[in-house]
Amino acid sequence: MILQLIIVLFCEGKKETERVTKMTTTRQKTRGIKSKRIAITIPLLRPQEMGPRRRRLSGGNETELILNGKSINSGNPFDALSDDVLISVLCKVAASATSPSDLINVMSISKRFSVLGVDQQVLAKASGKAMCVRAKNWSDSSEKFLRRCADAGNLEACYFLGMIHFHCLRNYASGTALLERAAEGSHSAALYSLAIIRFNKCADVDGGSSCQHDLNSAASLCVRSATLGNVDALREVGYCLQHGVGLPPSPTAAYHLLHKANTLKLITGPSSPTPLISPRRRSRDISLLTNYGYMGREVHAANIFMVEWWWLGDKGEDGLHMCSNVVCGRRETRKNGFRRCSRCGTTMYCSHVCQEMHWNMEHGATCTPVQNA
Repeated sequence: MILQLIIVLFCEGKKETERVTKMTTTRQKTRGIKSKRIAITIPLLRPQEMGPRRRRLSGGNETELILNGKSINSGNPFDALSDDVLISVLCKVAASATSPSDLINVMSISKRFSVLGVDQQVLAKASGKAMCVRAKNWSDSSEKFLRRCADAGNLEACYFLGMIHFHCLRNYASGTALLERAAEGSHSAALYSLAIIRFNKCADVDGGSSCQHDLNSAASLCVRSATLGNVDALREVGYCLQHGVGLPPSPTAAYHLLHKANTLKLITGPSSPTPLISPRRRSRDISLLTNYGYMGREVHAANIFMVEWWWLGDKGEDGLHMCSNVVCGRRETRKNGFRRCSRCGTTMYCSHVCQEMHWNMEHGATCTPVQNA
């Protein structure tokens, strides 16, 4: 990473200091005017603007490096570059970072890098992997860093911190606000998470116009998330159409949406988001309604954090249950907030997607029907 940074800085500095000379030949053919040549020459840069050069010191064989008329032999060579150049380089590093250590190592080069590394432009470009904080390493400084990224407009930071606040720290108001901010920027995972929260708000609650409003808005959020490429949201929309939850019941449309979701899982894989437009009609001879596409599913860093958080801390002494899907990490916000398996009644799920995924992973082989008394 450091070598790449040096190469990028060298290229940026070369672009600023290279000499440019142009010769353009233009032939003008107009009435009564002969063709002529026009030479356009850009003046050469002054010696102090021609980039780094060496100057021999008097009384010895040592040399010093001169850039823009300033000696940079004693300090960091990067300090001679402008802030705009360094910020553009740091933005590229932050956007391509595969772990938090990539950005931290670059910021530790010098004091100037550490200051520019937390610039609003750099934090806004930080990748999701650059903010993958583990639950065992959670601290006030981690939350402060994620908060600064979120304030800079980083949608991934808004989603990550919103999930932590809502599901781990139980700060429901702050978590919902962060998730809504990410959803306003068309973050598909944030839209889907808000839909799950609203679905569970009405679980095991009888009637009421406000509950029906939440179901309708939850289904709408799932539809928006599905159009942005979230396959889990597309599958949830299929179940909504199948059971008439928040949307008018339509078994045919539900079949095609579930068919589309499994087809995309099989073809594109877990890490290739594809816009989910109207599904193609395929032959009904090939059954894709079994959830084969979830094999090898990529788990988001927020879900990994939540799973680790509850395993390291509270084990559920307050009577609230976690989603039985081991890679979900969501937890009830109130008792009986999740739906139970209708066959055994021992497992609980935050969504139909988690229930189907857990069924295909392990529960289908261990589920035992409840014996009628």
